[in-house]
Amino acid sequence: MPKLNHQYVNLAEDSAKSQSTSFVRPNPTVTRVGFVDLGSNSSRLTVVEFDRRGRVTVLNRVKSMVRLGERAFETKELQPEAMQRALSCLKDFAQVCRSYGVTEVVAVGTAALRVAKNSLDFVRLVKEKTGIDLQVISGDEEARLIRVGIWDSLPKTKDAFLFIDIGGGSTEVSVSSREKISFLESLNIGCVMMTDAFRGNAQGKISSGVFNKMQQKAMEKIQHALKGIKHTSYSAAIASSGTAQALLTLAQAKFGENGGFELKPQGIELKRAQIAALAKSLSQMTAAQRERLPGLSPSRAQVIVGGAAILLTILQALDLPCVYITPNNLQDGQVVDYLERHFKRDGKKENYWRRKSVKTLAKHYHCEKAHAEHLETLALSIFEQAGKLKLYAEQPGLEELLGYSARLHDIGIAISYDKHYMHGAYLVRHCPLLGFTEQEVLTMARLVFWHSRPSGELPAFLSGPVATEAEKWAALSLFIGENLDRTHRSVVQNVKLVKKDRALSLDVTLGVPAPLEESSVEKIRKHTKRVLGEAIDVRFHLHDREIEIVSI
Repeated sequence: MPKLNHQYVNLAEDSAKSQSTSFVRPNPTVTRVGFVDLGSNSSRLTVVEFDRRGRVTVLNRVKSMVRLGERAFETKELQPEAMQRALSCLKDFAQVCRSYGVTEVVAVGTAALRVAKNSLDFVRLVKEKTGIDLQVISGDEEARLIRVGIWDSLPKTKDAFLFIDIGGGSTEVSVSSREKISFLESLNIGCVMMTDAFRGNAQGKISSGVFNKMQQKAMEKIQHALKGIKHTSYSAAIASSGTAQALLTLAQAKFGENGGFELKPQGIELKRAQIAALAKSLSQMTAAQRERLPGLSPSRAQVIVGGAAILLTILQALDLPCVYITPNNLQDGQVVDYLERHFKRDGKKENYWRRKSVKTLAKHYHCEKAHAEHLETLALSIFEQAGKLKLYAEQPGLEELLGYSARLHDIGIAISYDKHYMHGAYLVRHCPLLGFTEQEVLTMARLVFWHSRPSGELPAFLSGPVATEAEKWAALSLFIGENLDRTHRSVVQNVKLVKKDRALSLDVTLGVPAPLEESSVEKIRKHTKRVLGEAIDVRFHLHDREIEIVSI
């Protein structure tokens, strides 16, 4: 993967720019995309230009400290003031994107949005006011994107590294080589969360006792991960994020030329002893004194002690003498991930981690591969034909999710065949699936649930937005395909969806007689009528000879 070409263009704000939320391509030879990372503490925008060959130029980077997670981890709700700050920031980001003529905005939200009960309302508000489709990602997916972003800056090596990213509401850690992830986890602790839980005195000074409590809390949260990390092998630890960058800046100012700060391929070295000394001096300062430190924004100054406590605890627990600080972060991971999905490499577009995650989950729960692959073929064929007949509005990406859902539809059988659709949906909803947003995971889990009963009422863990017509058709396609391969013999050779006036029918060609599949006609009619309002008739053919279905 080529390194990102970081060329910056200063933005001159143009008040005459359109306030429309649409994004229009001004130049057909290039694609411009805005990448947004709405974190619990800071919000970042990176505007990138891709040429036809997928070569990357970074046009601008914008950062704002919005503290969306302020008190969210205590109350489990986004606070009105925090939401307003974030919304104002995203409006500005949308304007920046319009000024560059971006064609698409890829926006993700992290820990604060994962824990808040009102996050869905906020996501809707963002879409309404800015046109940005904000997608909440899981902690594991956040860790994966951070890993991808950091690896983009590293030289070719077979070594593995420990990656640490301290955010506002979570800390992502992973151990991996360039090709293999040995350990990956999102820890439920971050600098905003720590600051909200442990406050200083009236002036903002933090006693040694309070700092010790911060470290105890951090140790409590990381203890489980430490066991996994200690079973891996890595050559060094690399830290990203605003916390790590701020600590490096402060250390360079405090220790100067005598501090070392050796620049190596993996980043700038920051010693554990330097972090400990910084944490002590920062704790003894008042809040006003911390805010006046050069290179430290007022918002970052409020949470820096909590961030230092987390990083120091991790290094002490793993007995690491130093950590290397890199400027690369989740945003760089977003860019690389987009590049792999949308531009051909070696003649194909890559969705490596999505496919790998689905394959690993299916294998772990012993899914019957041949049946799953045949069901995928049938479901995608029916869904595609329904789209060509204009039976639903196009929903980009849903076809891919339908294919993955077919691969996973039977994983619940590993728990119990009875209600395996329910068990399977729960596993898809809660097992790690890298490369997917929370909404994509929810959609796949719903499809797995509906493969057995597409007109069934969703359980609480699958609640969310009302299903679109496209999603209803995806569910029906999976359900019909499942019933056309009940014996798991792949006897169906072809399916053809026919529309005549308002009536729909499905012509099914069999390779051999299939009494059990043929007996599913009434079941298909019943559920399609409940979902669509009109039943789909099914006609079976054997080598172009129609088979008469007789109800018994």
